[in-house]
Amino acid sequence: MEVLRRTAVSGNPMDDRVLNKLTEMKQTIYHIRHERTDRHASRPDVFLFFAYAHFLKTILWLTRIWHICFCRFFIFLAERQKQKSQIFPRSVWVLCILTTLFSIDSFGQIQTPQTPIFPQTPQPWTPNNNNIPTTPNHNRPSGTNQYEKDRQQQLDKQKQLDEIYKEIKEPSNADYSNVKYNLPSCATVKGAAAYHSAFLKISGMASGQTKFNIKEANFTVENAFYENTGNIQEFDKLVKQIGQFLNWKMDELGYNKNSNLAKNLILFRFFTDTLEIKSKNLKHLPINYDFDDYMGHEDWTKMFVEKLLETNAGQCHSLPLLYLILAEEIGAKAQLSYSPNHTYIKFQDDNGKWHNIELTNGMLTTDAFVLQSGYIKAEALQNKIYMQPLTQKQLISHSLFDLAKGYAIKYCYDEFVEQVINKALELDPNNINAHMVKSDFHTIHFRYIENQLGINEQNYKQKLNQYPKAKEIFLTRNKQYDKVDNLGYENMPAAAYEKWLNSLSDAKQQQQSKEMLHDLNKSIQIKNPEIRR
Repeated sequence: MEVLRRTAVSGNPMDDRVLNKLTEMKQTIYHIRHERTDRHASRPDVFLFFAYAHFLKTILWLTRIWHICFCRFFIFLAERQKQKSQIFPRSVWVLCILTTLFSIDSFGQIQTPQTPIFPQTPQPWTPNNNNIPTTPNHNRPSGTNQYEKDRQQQLDKQKQLDEIYKEIKEPSNADYSNVKYNLPSCATVKGAAAYHSAFLKISGMASGQTKFNIKEANFTVENAFYENTGNIQEFDKLVKQIGQFLNWKMDELGYNKNSNLAKNLILFRFFTDTLEIKSKNLKHLPINYDFDDYMGHEDWTKMFVEKLLETNAGQCHSLPLLYLILAEEIGAKAQLSYSPNHTYIKFQDDNGKWHNIELTNGMLTTDAFVLQSGYIKAEALQNKIYMQPLTQKQLISHSLFDLAKGYAIKYCYDEFVEQVINKALELDPNNINAHMVKSDFHTIHFRYIENQLGINEQNYKQKLNQYPKAKEIFLTRNKQYDKVDNLGYENMPAAAYEKWLNSLSDAKQQQQSKEMLHDLNKSIQIKNPEIRR
């Protein structure tokens, strides 16, 4: 080091910064070789970690200094050609010292960390064992280990839910001294956090913090049920591919892409007809109605757009949502509408006239047909809970209803369900579906109190007067029941719903739909008159 210091003072281009780095480097190497704190002495693995880190840092600085010396050496050599005899010995000294430092310090006494060796045979485990097996921490677990891990997680989740359901039906509190007024929470059950994050995301859309689009909102709701394991990029890619297909078909038919009627008719045909683009060798078959568990009582994913895209079959919940997603993609304007136990599509033609699309049967319908169900009261029409095109705010409310319903089905009714539904009703006070979920929540809530206090038909007045908080919950439940009744809701049995839906297959309804479609096709705006003829 003394030779380098004298060289810098006498005019060699190695400046003080390089000398300081060399000094620091030597001190670092000395520290690694000769110093061990008490903490490191008691933990050789920690010492090796820090030593190895310092070793890598030293190599880095040696490489940089080597580069600096070479560059400056040749620059200096070019500027002072007349003094080659003086420069050469100094430069040789510099290179020799650096080479010596590199060779000595790079191959010091620090050993390369060894790759840990794991046992190859996992510990035995049987389904009757309550303890989770402590399997080796392989980087990539085997299929058997992953299966057992997932299986155990599902068993643990179901055990938690069973305990919550048991607590609701048969509360542990029996002495009435410490009544639990809040429903047991499912927030700690595996996967429930996905619903909480989904609620925050959709609430951000409602407040305007993020831009709303039905594609992302619906994906967020369904992905929460799948515990955020879905891929939004893949879903978005598929939607864009379908949108491109529809645009190509519109070009082939000569449809005016500024016509809302044209865009809705191509969407209608996508769902109900075989579309083919021969020039691109592309073909899409009509989407089928899924008659199997169409209400999702056994499998809630039957209600999902994701399932529809996978199987090319859906029902009155998923079909209209996919329609709206694709309408959004190609710039068509269409809106969701409610009828008892049902949703369908409404859109306006280029003259502002409203039309109804019934995707379950692939037909155009009238408002008169919706009224024929027999379960739409005058109060329902007055309060606009049915047959109204939903605004964007109301559509967000619908997404929040879907979120709350999915959470209640997968986990339980707890305070989170009430929180989500209250937000939905804040956006759309007359959302009848949200009101029904809120009624269910208050029913289960009071039943939980009822079971704790032993309330029955004979003693309920006495018990409620004795426990004011229980009485408040009782009155809140009844108030919610009154709200639903006053909105004009009437329960439509499954048999009546199926009968009404099947009436679309009547020859009269089919003929009416064909005539409506024919009239719309005649009025559609086509750029190329040859195609129109």
